[in-house]
Amino acid sequence: MRLPGFPVAGHADDKLAESVAVAGLRLKDCDERDLPFLRVLYRQTRDDELAGTGWAEAERMAFSDQQFGMQHIHFISHFPRARFFVLQREGRDIGRYYLDVTGEAWHVVDIALVSDARGQGIGTALLRATRALAPAVTLSVAVNNPAAMRLYERLGFVDEGAAGGMHRRMRAS
Repeated sequence: MRLPGFPVAGHADDKLAESVAVAGLRLKDCDERDLPFLRVLYRQTRDDELAGTGWAEAERMAFSDQQFGMQHIHFISHFPRARFFVLQREGRDIGRYYLDVTGEAWHVVDIALVSDARGQGIGTALLRATRALAPAVTLSVAVNNPAAMRLYERLGFVDEGAAGGMHRRMRAS
């Protein structure tokens, strides 16, 4: 299935881009050419989850590809004015940062990093830069991701309760 492209968003927000550049990161607006990288990134974020299924590698890949496609369509249809960024460090794609800046509170739609870029303060740098520019920041976190919840709490996010199903809504003002 051919996936739809990303909404046209112009150029990365200069202030946000400048803030994360201090941490050696670059925000690049996503376009259709980024979909193969984003598909592989999605697979990496689900590897542990799917390892326990007992499925063959081909089945896990097919399932992951299908889930990526549905998530991509969900994100661009539910957040049509969001900023969709590929994160780069030293010219290498290392993750994605999807951020809806259209509301009173900026909403972090998604942060995902390749395996070897995790645990290096990149998520912290992104969230600190975002918090410095936004009046408030919201996000949803999976209840089965306690490490992310601890990070968000350390950064001043407060649990606001269930965000449907298996997620908690968090806010920092």
